[in-house]
Amino acid sequence: MKQLAKFGFVLGTTCLAATLVLAFTYQMTKPRIEEQARLEEEAALKSILPQAETFTKKEIAGLTYYDAARSGRTIGYCVKVIANGYGGYIYMMVGIDTSGRIEGLRVLQQQETPGLGAKITEIKPGEKEPYFLAQFRAQEASGLELKKNIDAITGATISSKAVVDGVRETVEKFLAEIKK
Repeated sequence: MKQLAKFGFVLGTTCLAATLVLAFTYQMTKPRIEEQARLEEEAALKSILPQAETFTKKEIAGLTYYDAARSGRTIGYCVKVIANGYGGYIYMMVGIDTSGRIEGLRVLQQQETPGLGAKITEIKPGEKEPYFLAQFRAQEASGLELKKNIDAITGATISSKAVVDGVRETVEKFLAEIKK
């Protein structure tokens, strides 16, 4: 019985020490991680609506978006999209003009299966952007449909469908709210 108590104490002490180290590491790296995420989001905004000079963060009906303006006039919106993919959530930013036509789309974070669902962000040699996401440009968000005007990635239908449905549903909700 003494031996069991001794092993329990050693195991408990080891777990406590590991927990403290992990908590300390998390607290030390949290500001850097948040700053990096902010910089990535800022870069995504500029890449999906490059003609905009300013981006003003706003919220409507639980949706986070940025009002994109040039010379003080709204030229479009960048809307955050969260879709449920095969490997977890897919976080995206979609840029639309004031009529709802897609100007650009960027994946901010995803955890899809490497070699399959992760191909939503794959850039082919000689290209500047992911071939899957490039299909969205100049499409009406409300008319997006997999296999109709957006080709799915072979072997990654769930991820492809998640992106298409997430963008369509979020933009439709956003446009309905913004017009109120």
